[in-house]
Amino acid sequence: MLEKTGSNIQDVKSKNRMLVLKHIATSSGISRVDIARSTGLSKMTVGNIVTELLSSRLAEETINVSNNSSAIYGRRPILLTLAQNSPCICGMLIKRKLCQIVLSDLGGRIFKQVDYPYDTLDSSDDLLRILIRAYTECAESTNRRITSIGIASLGPLDSSRGIILNPPYFYDIENLPIVSIISEKTGLPVFLVNDATAGAFSEKLFGSGTSISNFAYLHIMNGIGAGFILNHALYDGDSGQSGEIGHTSINFDGPLCACGNRGCLDLYANLDNLQQRIKELAPLFDPNSPLSIPQTPSWLEIISSGNQHDPLAITVLEEFCSYISYSLTNTLNLLNLSTIIVGYDSDGTNTIIEDLLYHKLSENNAHGKI
Repeated sequence: MLEKTGSNIQDVKSKNRMLVLKHIATSSGISRVDIARSTGLSKMTVGNIVTELLSSRLAEETINVSNNSSAIYGRRPILLTLAQNSPCICGMLIKRKLCQIVLSDLGGRIFKQVDYPYDTLDSSDDLLRILIRAYTECAESTNRRITSIGIASLGPLDSSRGIILNPPYFYDIENLPIVSIISEKTGLPVFLVNDATAGAFSEKLFGSGTSISNFAYLHIMNGIGAGFILNHALYDGDSGQSGEIGHTSINFDGPLCACGNRGCLDLYANLDNLQQRIKELAPLFDPNSPLSIPQTPSWLEIISSGNQHDPLAITVLEEFCSYISYSLTNTLNLLNLSTIIVGYDSDGTNTIIEDLLYHKLSENNAHGKI
């Protein structure tokens, strides 16, 4: 039986209202004219929606005090921003050894963050206790209303049902209905997405992808995943399991992965392997290499050394990026994407991963830019 689809006038009004609010939230100040120009809505429609947002105290007006000449001799435009006491949202990031919980305004500007590092978890109950404890700490720190909770987690997930399925090497946590549990304990609507998907969406709203219609976001953390923006919209698959390139095989005769597949990318491109390769290769390189001093160099130390052209770091990172390029080449060929945005922990000045991946993909004749 076919599902009924379509929309009515209320759906259209709600969609337009959210569109205007998004433009206000993601800017540092925007005029009604610029909103109309960017959204394609009529000035009257924008004006009516802005009046509603002002009356509901979601937005507020401010005078543009810039010193440009047009402002001096003409009427200074009235800009719209989020109201200072507008509702906020809670974000939860679940990693293998760290949970981060934040409060931010509707534009993603964080004003409270709580980090809970851990070495292990005995059960899913431990994870839930960490999240609720951190949420409570955040909620008690503000008088602003919290409207909802967004959870970004390592996968695989079933985001349509709000379930963390069976992430490899995640303390045997599986089939955890985290959305229903967190919603019951907080009384708030809760949404679950893959961490790489969240990264892609963030790049589209605030980062390098705001004007790019199609791109892949490569997420390098404890595992490797990807998020996709297609035709300016987030693509998350039917159940939220798109982008698991860490569990695509790059060696069909390789070792068995926890996901059940053989030769998965995650088995080759990971921090443990990087550290092991450094240990194996260090005697062949200059003993004064910064990576020869620490027993187990961290990811940031490896990246920093690579960015400083340390031969040992370049060697292991080139191997690391070779593995990733095999999966990325297939991804680019399947989706015909021309842009990849890479996200990984760094000090903000490093480009070693991007540089190596660009050259690897060029060697593979993959079509795309990083």
